[in-house]
Amino acid sequence: MPGLIRAEFKRLSKSRSLIVCIIISVLLGVSMTLLYNYFWEQKGDKIAMSYALMRQYGLNTELLDNALSSLPENNFWSYTNIFFTDGGIWLISAACVCAFLSSEYAMGTLKNSIVRGCRKTDVYFSKLIAGIINTLIVAAAYVGSGAVTAFFIVDRSTKVTGGQIALILVNYLLLLAAASSLFLMLCVIFRRTGFAAAAAIAAPMLISSLLNIITSINEDAAGLSKYLLMESFISVQPSVISGQWFAPAVTAAVYISLTTTAGLIIFNRSEIK
Repeated sequence: MPGLIRAEFKRLSKSRSLIVCIIISVLLGVSMTLLYNYFWEQKGDKIAMSYALMRQYGLNTELLDNALSSLPENNFWSYTNIFFTDGGIWLISAACVCAFLSSEYAMGTLKNSIVRGCRKTDVYFSKLIAGIINTLIVAAAYVGSGAVTAFFIVDRSTKVTGGQIALILVNYLLLLAAASSLFLMLCVIFRRTGFAAAAAIAAPMLISSLLNIITSINEDAAGLSKYLLMESFISVQPSVISGQWFAPAVTAAVYISLTTTAGLIIFNRSEIK
């Protein structure tokens, strides 16, 4: 097992797809921070005035609240948190991880002598560890570049406590690990980068759209969205602040268990030529 993990890290250090994804993540993180800041500089006063007028005349601000829910508040932590929830990490890491793991079937460690005599379970878990590290690197590049940029241009105060921030970050790490496990399972199923990446990106969107249609028919189905892995990132901070900090962690644990079990079964039954 240690030899397999070292081989994965060696491959990861030479991965061109990872380098490209890191560059894209950094550029996107900086760009998004500047765009958010530009929005608040240009529209902040007008939004505050709109709220004041709506409240003055007794109008419901729910529509405006929903419109602004996808934007960060004008402070450092809110900017940092938004990068975990805006889907950027999912899209970039899905392409990056699937490109790295799917290449196993053509030129990865599955073709090397190091896997001879190793159990497929050990091989699978070494891939899972590599996939998680890959995802965390992309996440660090995206969130880190955006946060560093925001540090110098927005207010650094926040109502979220240090303990809550720690719990939020732990939940994000668990959800990112769950996402990596899902990506690996898809790679094992499809064996091709394009198919695996497409499934990782398109499937959550299609399921979310289908759920929205169901919700429009039956409002009781709205609560099901919190069980979708991609949607779970959005619920992390509200869950922690409301005291339900364990909810995203449970979701992540369930996804890790299910996808790892399914991936292992398929991998153990597949033939590596």
